Amino acid sequence: MDFFYKVKEKLLEWFSKSEISQEPLHLLLAVVTGIFAAFGAIVFYKMIVVVEELLFHAPAGLFGVSNLVDLGGWQRYLIIPLVPALGGLVVGWITIKLAADVRGEGVPMVIDGVAKKGGILSPFVGIKQLITSAISIGSGGAGGREGPSIAIGGTAGSIVGQVFRLNEEQTKSLVGCGAAAGLAAVFNAPIGGALFAMEVVLGSLNMQSFSPIIISSVFGTFLTRSILGNKPIFVIPTFSLKSAWELLFYVILGIAAGFVGIFFVKLFYATEEFFDHEKFPIKSHVWKPALGGLIVGIIGIYLPGVFGYTYQAVSQSLYSRDSLLILAALLLFKPIATSVTLGSGGAGGTLAPSLFIGAMAGGVFGSVINFIAPHIAAPPGAYALIGMAAVTSAVVQAPLASAILVFEMTDNYQAILPILIAVVMATYVSRKYMAGSIYTVRLKLRGEVLDVYGRDVNILRSIHVQEVMKPQLIAASESTRLSDLIDMIPESNTTVFPVIKHDGTLSGTISYGDIRQALTDDAVKELLSILVVKDILNPTKLSVQDDQDLSSAMKLMLDAGVPSVPVVRDGNQLAGMLYLNDATQAYEKKLLLSQIPVN
Repeated sequence: MDFFYKVKEKLLEWFSKSEISQEPLHLLLAVVTGIFAAFGAIVFYKMIVVVEELLFHAPAGLFGVSNLVDLGGWQRYLIIPLVPALGGLVVGWITIKLAADVRGEGVPMVIDGVAKKGGILSPFVGIKQLITSAISIGSGGAGGREGPSIAIGGTAGSIVGQVFRLNEEQTKSLVGCGAAAGLAAVFNAPIGGALFAMEVVLGSLNMQSFSPIIISSVFGTFLTRSILGNKPIFVIPTFSLKSAWELLFYVILGIAAGFVGIFFVKLFYATEEFFDHEKFPIKSHVWKPALGGLIVGIIGIYLPGVFGYTYQAVSQSLYSRDSLLILAALLLFKPIATSVTLGSGGAGGTLAPSLFIGAMAGGVFGSVINFIAPHIAAPPGAYALIGMAAVTSAVVQAPLASAILVFEMTDNYQAILPILIAVVMATYVSRKYMAGSIYTVRLKLRGEVLDVYGRDVNILRSIHVQEVMKPQLIAASESTRLSDLIDMIPESNTTVFPVIKHDGTLSGTISYGDIRQALTDDAVKELLSILVVKDILNPTKLSVQDDQDLSSAMKLMLDAGVPSVPVVRDGNQLAGMLYLNDATQAYEKKLLLSQIPVN
């Protein structure tokens, strides 16, 4: 590792002498991360294919069919359930013996690593996810490929950051790069992968990380296309709006998709709790995934589309080839199969199942609409496409990433307007009735509550505003002349002045921007010595209490987009100013201290 560190230092020294910024190095490391992430995703995909071939295709030749799901009679009822059960048994054994800390999908672990560990992930996380998920999915488990691929890519980015001894922000950025490239490699969607990494993994659309993540995602996609081919995951017919009334249908679909997404998440964790309950008759974590696989196999006898290695049912839905009964059955049993697979201890992701469930929900909705209003509605397949984006957005609470991901996967520009309408409605419903995405809910169940910006809420709640605020401040009164306020600027260390009334209570604030805007008016310039602060005061009531915790205070500041806010106490008396930078530093300090072991 010293070798890589020395190489980095030499490059930075050369950049400094050549008066070049450090950005080229970060972009180069993003490219390296993207290549490693894509390579891991490709190996993962090939492993799934090998497992599927060994368990479903190779034995099928003994019965004169190409795939065990084509079996008929008693052989179908006896053999098909045993395949995912066998896969679950192997996954359970590996998990207990080699990877006890790996369960379900890896996205929550990556999010937690970014939020609380500075982007530091164990090198074994990606490897364990690769092996257990490949076996689980290849044997028929109802998980998806994307979760493990994100974990593999995120781990690759973390390793690159650690090897080159990058700082915390740079390492977290590379984790995002790897996650983006891993997801892009699975779905052949570089922009969707990048947006997912920023919205979900990093927790914000940070422009500083935007370029490296895009570069990583593009190179990851390029490598995957070069090896696996360049084509959309789902090839669908071209759809267009048949009537302006359809926009109303897509609004209704988005609302319905929001509740479908909530149902999936609630069922998912209820199933996991059911398998983990102390009264559950099977105590061994080796046999639980086998039981889960057996249940999925029984469902697969009648609905082989629930198996995780195939997207055939989704393609059928997009082409409006499945009946309403089949669509409804898959809409009900795919969430059950995925929940049982992962809840029992199997491995895989939830993003691809969300897309699957969304396609079925949209297909059902579209079939009903076509029955009611056939002359003004597109085919059911169009609604299946929109449903994919809407349900996914409800489940992961990332509307922009979900919309672009589905758009790239299908390469259908005509669908972008209804997709955007549906994802906004679905996300609104999801956020209103569910506290967090399917990933952050898992962390919450562990007692690790993160806010939408990826910060530990428990730590934020343990810090109060009065511990962080600056009590010494320069304040203006409503009667202060504007010219006198301008004279105070050189002595101030803030861009916002709190303004108080004669009794010391907060009246509002006046910022540099307010002063600058006022000075653009020639009349104001002429009356500068006469005008008082009250004349251009921003009478905002934006303030925080001194006994308030940082969780709510920082949310207020970030939502409002302000770097500082007045602090009040005892009936709106001005007590000081809270600065976002100070609050962030206090949080980071408390986070670090919480992770230092006590002797």
